[in-house]
Amino acid sequence: MRAMVLHGLGRPLVLEDVADPRVGPNEVKIRVRAIGVGLTVVHMLANPGQVTAYPRIPGHEVAGEIVELGSEVRGFTVGQRVTNHFYLTCGQCRFCRAGRETLCTAFRGYVGMACDGGYAEYMTLPARNFVPIPDGVSDVDAAVAADAIATPFHACTKEAQVQPGDNVLVFGAGGGVGVHVVQVAKAAGARVIAVEIGESKLSGAQAAGADELIDGARGDVAKQVLALTDGRGVEAVIDVVGAKETLEASVLALAAGGRLVIVGVRPAAVFGDSSKFTLDATMIVRKGIEVRGSRYVTATEIAQTLELLRQKRVRAIVEQTFALEQAEHVHQLIRENRVVGRVALRVD
Repeated sequence: MRAMVLHGLGRPLVLEDVADPRVGPNEVKIRVRAIGVGLTVVHMLANPGQVTAYPRIPGHEVAGEIVELGSEVRGFTVGQRVTNHFYLTCGQCRFCRAGRETLCTAFRGYVGMACDGGYAEYMTLPARNFVPIPDGVSDVDAAVAADAIATPFHACTKEAQVQPGDNVLVFGAGGGVGVHVVQVAKAAGARVIAVEIGESKLSGAQAAGADELIDGARGDVAKQVLALTDGRGVEAVIDVVGAKETLEASVLALAAGGRLVIVGVRPAAVFGDSSKFTLDATMIVRKGIEVRGSRYVTATEIAQTLELLRQKRVRAIVEQTFALEQAEHVHQLIRENRVVGRVALRVD
């Protein structure tokens, strides 16, 4: 099969002919049709320790149809369309059994990092990683939804607990995850204040439904937020950037009882800095502020997100699609911050 292969940390991907993946008793093999591409995979390929062995086929936002089932697999059929969960989990620990598999105590790593992923014609994963795609949802939309929409769904509903009438601030609102945070928060009834840098990113956030726009390059973001909320602040901030500056501004922009939800982080090995920031404990206590980390999603939340797509309550914002062999070009576009929304690869 054709696959885009990584041969070392930070090295470019190479198109190669490799053997088809084999199928174990509890595994499912799919014919890959689409792969979402975002900042996560670009970061991880350059972050030491994430890829467990080389050569490796990356790609974790995948959609396709089942072509082979392991002997012990039940509940799936050949020809069924599926997307996948990003984490390799045990399914047996107390967190997995409680529906919090992202905290799995026997976590084995990430799809496309600890095992081969979807930048290929075929992919094999444990059956528990797959989620059926409902009719009416395209392969590209489903692939993107598995991370770039499901992650905002979890952040907004579970962590930020967005309610109708809330003011919600979104840092990084024009990126592949951020534009979908805007949509999900709007679907929950919030007034969304979007922060971005650059006209194209701000326009992307506005097109996704943002009510107010703030150019992060124009000064004190928290001050601008307070001006837009009559000095009250916002009920929730969802920070997809995770920089020291955005996180500290997020805390200052919160209303009493507000919630800061951190979705994005900045690996020091990739950015040369870190996501460490300063908190004033007195202010946190006085205002009753919460700081929460949002760690991906559950398989159930992927299914819920796909249903939102089917009902057309949210849409996948995919700026462009490319052929599989253009994966390295797509990664470079993302590194240069030249992408609004998400991009995807198609496998023909």
